[in-house]
Amino acid sequence: MHIKPRFSTFSPLCVLVLGVLLLPMTGCSKSNISDKKIQFIDLTRAVELYEQQQEEDDTALFIDARKPERFAAGHIPGARNMRTPDVDLRYGTDPALERYKNLIVYGENPGTASINAMAKRLIEAGYNGFVKKRVKVFPGGWEEWEITGLPIEAAKQEDESEE
Repeated sequence: MHIKPRFSTFSPLCVLVLGVLLLPMTGCSKSNISDKKIQFIDLTRAVELYEQQQEEDDTALFIDARKPERFAAGHIPGARNMRTPDVDLRYGTDPALERYKNLIVYGENPGTASINAMAKRLIEAGYNGFVKKRVKVFPGGWEEWEITGLPIEAAKQEDESEE
C-alpha cells in the first residue's frame, strides 16, 4: 500500500505568500534607527569640537556627506568625505573612525536629507553605544560654516600651467 503525501510540491501561490511573509525578516528593509536617536549640535558646539580637535587628535572627526566634487571645492579642515554606502554594515566599525570621541556629520545645509541617513547608518553600524553617543549631526552644515568665516579647506588642484 502506497500513501500519497498531501503536499508533494508547493504551488506558485504558496511560494509567493511565503516570500512576502518572510521578506521583513531579511536584511533588505530600511534602517530601523529612529530620528529620535540622532543628536543634533549647533554651530557653537561644532566650533568647540573643531577647536578641541586641533589640540587633541581624537576629539572629533567631521564627516562631509556631500558629493565628492562639492567636498573638493571646499570643506571643514580635516573632514573626511563619506557617503552612506561607504559605511558597510557587514564588517562592523572601522578602527579609523572608532578612535574618535565624536563623529560629526554635515552636509550642504539644513535641508540636506543625506546627513540624517548617514547619521543613522553610523549608529546602525555600531558607533553609538549605550554610554557613548559619538554620532552627531551639524545641520547648519557647510553653508553655515562658510558664511560665518570659519576656516575652510579645499582640495589641492594640480597646476595646469606647468610645462
